Amino acid sequence: MGDIVLLDEQTINKIAAGEVVDRPASIVKELVENSIDAKATSISIEIRKGGVSYIKIIDNGTGFKSDDIDLAFERHATSKIRKEEDLSRITSMGFRGEALASVAAISKITLTTKNINESIGTRVRVEAGNIIEKQEIPAIDGTQIEIRDVFYNVPARFKFLKKDYTEAGYIEDVVTRIALSNPYISFRYINNGKTIIQTSGTGNLRDTIYDIFGKEIYNAVVPIEYEMADMTVTGMIGLPSISRSTRMHQYTFINNRYIKDKTIATAIDKACEQKFAINKHPFIVCNLKMNPAFIDVNVHPAKLEVKFSDEAKVFDVIYHAVRSALEKNNKETSPFSIVKKEQKIEQISKDLVNNGVIQREEKKFDFESATKKLYNKPSVQVNTNSLIESLNGKIGDINTEVLEEKVVDNNVVESVENNHKILNKNEQVEQIETPQFNVESYEESSMLQNEKEPILYKYIGNVFDTYIIIQIEDKMYIIDQHAAHERLLYEQIKEAYYSKDRQSQLLLIPILVKLSEKEMDTVLNNKEMFEKSGFMLEEFGDDTIKISGVPNIGYDIDYKSMFIDTIEELLGANKTEKSEKEFRFLATLACKAAVKGKMKLDTKEQISLIDQMVKLDNPFTCPHGRPTAYPISKYEIERKFLRK
Repeated sequence: MGDIVLLDEQTINKIAAGEVVDRPASIVKELVENSIDAKATSISIEIRKGGVSYIKIIDNGTGFKSDDIDLAFERHATSKIRKEEDLSRITSMGFRGEALASVAAISKITLTTKNINESIGTRVRVEAGNIIEKQEIPAIDGTQIEIRDVFYNVPARFKFLKKDYTEAGYIEDVVTRIALSNPYISFRYINNGKTIIQTSGTGNLRDTIYDIFGKEIYNAVVPIEYEMADMTVTGMIGLPSISRSTRMHQYTFINNRYIKDKTIATAIDKACEQKFAINKHPFIVCNLKMNPAFIDVNVHPAKLEVKFSDEAKVFDVIYHAVRSALEKNNKETSPFSIVKKEQKIEQISKDLVNNGVIQREEKKFDFESATKKLYNKPSVQVNTNSLIESLNGKIGDINTEVLEEKVVDNNVVESVENNHKILNKNEQVEQIETPQFNVESYEESSMLQNEKEPILYKYIGNVFDTYIIIQIEDKMYIIDQHAAHERLLYEQIKEAYYSKDRQSQLLLIPILVKLSEKEMDTVLNNKEMFEKSGFMLEEFGDDTIKISGVPNIGYDIDYKSMFIDTIEELLGANKTEKSEKEFRFLATLACKAAVKGKMKLDTKEQISLIDQMVKLDNPFTCPHGRPTAYPISKYEIERKFLRK
């Protein structure tokens, strides 16, 4: 007689259950996903003792039809798909038909349900996969499932469970992920009688983030909205201030299904380079909507893994979605954007005078008349009261209210803002004829940076010969001079590198650098990179490089040490793509050339550094991701002194 036999049905069911249900959190995931597929808008999850002794899930979905209940506990019985072709267009959370059967095989279940189209409900009790009781009862629309004694008949699996609070934590993770991917559903998670999670179900993801993570995270996230071809990315990403050293707060979804995918994780990492400190990961909730025909979710029973037909496209859309969200936020919320905006306001004020809209005379200015003449065009309508409000007041240091932007026939006229000088003290203004004044050219000219304009921040001083302190509005900023200068140099070096203008300075005495065979090979293979950055190199024997010219990026720099450091950086990036190698190369040059901590700068040098820094589009971190400035609000200071 042969050795191969057919397993009995009970053993088969337990093996199958082990693939789907490995702990109580798996039960919650599978059954809550069924509730979502049933179009529930309110789902409650209650557990006791880590879900091992008791789990109850209540939803207000469509409910089971009475004729389907017996079949619902059979393996591979499902309402989600009908044939093989349906696997290529799955939009539901579940589709295998294994969840209820797997849970029933290793626990005791009581299911109470009523279909929205039926007048009576049904209750069934199931133990070890067998229906032992079924009856019709009055019930409300939806489904309630109670699970008791998980793994009571599979002691081998039961002994591998962790402590109750650990298992409860896994369930909390599951509820958190599902709630984030379904903000239009109200979730309630109760552990041993205490409500742990309660979401409002408003449909606003940011509200759900507030419900789960609280005010700190809520205040530090910005939206992700991006579309490429037939793919759309939505979600929220946290600012560097709430970054983490692990990926535990990264929630990635495909068509609302939580997944773990290396391609997506790598795209997020790449997009956050230079924005976040080294080894720091962003808080992110990211949902990619795409045609289900281009993904395979039928990879693993837990459905945490997927396969893409085109991984490169997925990488690109995630990368650009995250990158654009961060860059947009940087431009909108940078402390230095306030400086730029105030510079622009100063320029607008100058333009008003230079274009003859206002002039310095000892007469009262007729604002209403001037406004009408300024915008005396049939196609242009202006809220004159608002403009008058923005300009009127005491001459001198005018303290006006901030006005909203006024849209005028596709031209945006920005108001004059807080605390800026339009005129010299005690001077009055008078309108003069300005029939040729053009709103469009005015807007363009007001965008120009005037090199001679004063930078509108207040320089305070320097501490420890390392940190520069400035004030912008009601915040104090402590700026790391090395990180700030490194960012500034990186932008300058990068601009020169990608232009045809090679900025090199010849050395009176060439530098000779002896290298190992591997180092020499790295230099020769990347010689073009060195030369584009400003190095002038030539071989000087088998193991020596002669440096006769260096990048023109500063003085008192140890160029030999810089050269060796760049070689080491390239050795560590041998297998990376060209753009990554160039970034690491240029960042190393900037780091080595930047002023160091404890290097004393005089006041003029410090102010010059800040003046140049505030003009950058990305002055927030050094190329390696370290922050350049740390803000402290007036409110925080006053709290320290018990004034608040």
